[in-house]
Amino acid sequence: MIDSTLFRSVLAAEWTKLRSVRSTYWSILIAILIGIGLSAGISAGTAASYSALSLHDRLTFDATAISTSGLFFAQLALGVFAIVTMTAEYSTGSIRATMTAVPRRGYVLAAKAVLVAVVSLVVAVGVSFAAFEIGQLIFARHNLDVSLSDPGVTRAVLGSGLYIAGLVLLALGLATIIRHTAGAITALVALVFIVPVVSNLLPDSLQHDFSRYLPANAGSAITATVRVPELLSPWAGYAVFLGWAGIALGLGWYLLRTRDV
Repeated sequence: MIDSTLFRSVLAAEWTKLRSVRSTYWSILIAILIGIGLSAGISAGTAASYSALSLHDRLTFDATAISTSGLFFAQLALGVFAIVTMTAEYSTGSIRATMTAVPRRGYVLAAKAVLVAVVSLVVAVGVSFAAFEIGQLIFARHNLDVSLSDPGVTRAVLGSGLYIAGLVLLALGLATIIRHTAGAITALVALVFIVPVVSNLLPDSLQHDFSRYLPANAGSAITATVRVPELLSPWAGYAVFLGWAGIALGLGWYLLRTRDV
């Protein structure tokens, strides 16, 4: 049975920890700067070179995804934010005091998960809408802009925030499993950036059956308005992405309960 009073107390304690360390604010600031700045730069570069695009690239041109593409890189800052939320306690040794104060260890992980997901979602949605609006101002000069009322656009812009929320849960799960900042960051980078690239070397049949289920590929489907046949549908892909995060958190929860701190 869930003890709601205890969980609220743990949530309040974890919130105090989260907002009392500078790394939280630096991670958020970096994510905002990269998410908006890089998105604007990519939008400007793409708009300027649109006339040189091939027919295929013009047919699959996604003004929404391009205008929010900076979040693909900003995700690393928020992923690190989630990782440090857990691994910092191991590096300082404060995890012992935390687990002594809260013997029901799953409550600690659950509280951290709620907080990093909510904070990251708010930041990412705000950045996504800001980047989208700036990108459309740039695209409007070339008559390439879209609006939030166009089919799938609002879902894709919100989807960028939902993607980040899922990613930080995955990152937190990896951090709980590995318990080391550098190791968890390496695992996250490998899953999100490296494995999808390596999977492109697989035969086409395997790419279709395997690559679409990788975390980044599955999750990113919700951020696009132009359907890519190689990827899952937006909500199916996001469900798979959350499944990855759930597996990481579930394994982290099991290890947190069964091994020494």
